[in-house]
Amino acid sequence: MTAEVPVDLELAVRAAADVLRDARTVVVVGHIDPDGDALGSLLATSAALDAIGIDVHPSWGGRDVGTPPAPLDPALSFLPLRGRVRAPEDLPPSCDVLVCCDTAAASRLGTLQPLVDAAGTVVVIDHHAVGDGFGDIRIVDDTASCTGVLVLRLIDALGVELTPAMADALYLALLTDTGRFSFASTGPADHRVAARLLEAGADHVGVTRAVYESASAGYLGLVARTTGRATVSPELVWSWTTREDLVDSGAEPHETDGLIELLRRVDTVDVALLMRETEGGRWRSSLRSRGGTDVAAVAQRLGGGGHHLAAGFTADGDPADIADRVRAELRTHAGAGSR
Repeated sequence: MTAEVPVDLELAVRAAADVLRDARTVVVVGHIDPDGDALGSLLATSAALDAIGIDVHPSWGGRDVGTPPAPLDPALSFLPLRGRVRAPEDLPPSCDVLVCCDTAAASRLGTLQPLVDAAGTVVVIDHHAVGDGFGDIRIVDDTASCTGVLVLRLIDALGVELTPAMADALYLALLTDTGRFSFASTGPADHRVAARLLEAGADHVGVTRAVYESASAGYLGLVARTTGRATVSPELVWSWTTREDLVDSGAEPHETDGLIELLRRVDTVDVALLMRETEGGRWRSSLRSRGGTDVAAVAQRLGGGGHHLAAGFTADGDPADIADRVRAELRTHAGAGSR
């Protein structure tokens, strides 16, 4: 269905609330391999719709046809609402409204992308600067620190009172996508949202411990391997982890996620790159900027995307060759600063 797309964000929020109130069946999805923002946003949205009596089905898809969704990062598995998530095969084949959270492009829905054409109305809630513009109603603000704060606006428009479980989910989204309130994109409004979530019952200690203060015994070995091979140049600090590193150290795959923050601590270099081997010769690569470089633009030129200060892409080849590609992009587009 093609509907008029409101230009103003507030109009979009109201339009989405009106459509959702009249819906009978709603599917709420996040992007493949959901991070804290995607997971928290889709769970909070689903809980709010459930509170007003809507038949709602939260889920996320696999990367390719025939592949199941990636298992949830154990560090994100503490949320009580996670039990509401449906397997893709259990979703209705069509729905009145499809809500897509933290997803800038329909392709990021993976195996659930066909739902975009099957839904009566598609609502997109997102804060990425790049994307393909899909969706009938777009609650999209690339100045927002995370998708979760936009979901909160929708929940308010629906007239739903926050529960502690919703607050936990939104606090997860806010905490992880602001880098524990350390990114430059974090503003006073985000701290006010955090205060409101705590007042609604969010367990900020529990969320923080689950995400940032839980590790396997093998984690320290993984850190030693990764940081031990780090290379520092004037424009880039970079390293990589292999599948063999995970086997030998005994660390869990999700424990590679925070390693780039260790590289980012080198205060003489603006950009950090961490590559994680996903299969032979293929690397899931993360970029972080300390503020002087728009790494989303770099990632986009290498086939990926993300935010000004945090982005990623997938590449084939040798880690040194991939690092050379990133350095070449940084030299070619030097001066592309963050806001």
